[in-house]
Amino acid sequence: MLNNNLQTDPEYIVEEGLTVDSTTDFSLDNGQIKQTGNFEEYYSGETLPGAYLSGMTLSEITGQQNLTSGKGISNENFVNTPDWIGITVQLNEEKLDLAVWEVLNFKRVLNRHEGILERTFEAISLKGHHIRVIVKRFLSMAQTEVGAISYSIKSLNFVGRISFMPVIDGDLMLATEQAIEPVWNVLQTKTQHDVAHLWTQTRHTDFHICTALTYEIYKNNELLNLIPIKIEKEKIAGFSVGTDVKTGDTLRLNKYTAILNSLNHSRKELTEQACKLAREAKQKGWNKLVEEHLGEMKKE
Repeated sequence: MLNNNLQTDPEYIVEEGLTVDSTTDFSLDNGQIKQTGNFEEYYSGETLPGAYLSGMTLSEITGQQNLTSGKGISNENFVNTPDWIGITVQLNEEKLDLAVWEVLNFKRVLNRHEGILERTFEAISLKGHHIRVIVKRFLSMAQTEVGAISYSIKSLNFVGRISFMPVIDGDLMLATEQAIEPVWNVLQTKTQHDVAHLWTQTRHTDFHICTALTYEIYKNNELLNLIPIKIEKEKIAGFSVGTDVKTGDTLRLNKYTAILNSLNHSRKELTEQACKLAREAKQKGWNKLVEEHLGEMKKE
């Protein structure tokens, strides 16, 4: 489908005005991980999440050769891995959904020179709650198993509780000629006090991936020490955390994710190493990770 809102040049790809959730035009790729331009927040419209391991096709990892393209999947595509970018947002009981809420001033920019994707928009809920959102995402070129997201919300008229739910979602399906079946067996979901992980294995081979996440949350640039609700379901791991705001307040969640696979790490140490790397990314912090990433980008 032609996107008339898209503008491209050697440095930037720019979209002004909301079209669809997923688009390959805004993909990030650091040589280890590839991520399409899906939205972080919940989206009830048509969407196809795309998190992949770069350079590895589905047929190589799953052992299946006859895959259809009915859902955008073919045996030439990369391996679709558990979704690491998800951050559900709620204003009191209202879930942010760009397919339903009124969306204003939507802009999505991929800075090709820096390898950073940024979205900005305003949204008005069905109850009239008005917020401004800035989201930044990158896949580190310095640490190619790390992805990071900064999700910032400013209340323009809302008084109440804003909650974030950063998660890893392993509920992935694969379209085959015979039926629709899961790509992955979920071996373990676990949420500790500061880090959560999802450990998966391909159904037809013994290829493993462990994705781990941790986070930090700021209110008006002050780091908060909040006790989260742990999310630990059959195929989803993560946290729910939030606080009260008034008009003019800004909440920012930084999400740090590590994605490790069994080609590069021992299966016995996969979960431990993934959690360790996610914690190390958080310890460095957003600004340091960006600085290291940009340093590597300049070498390209």
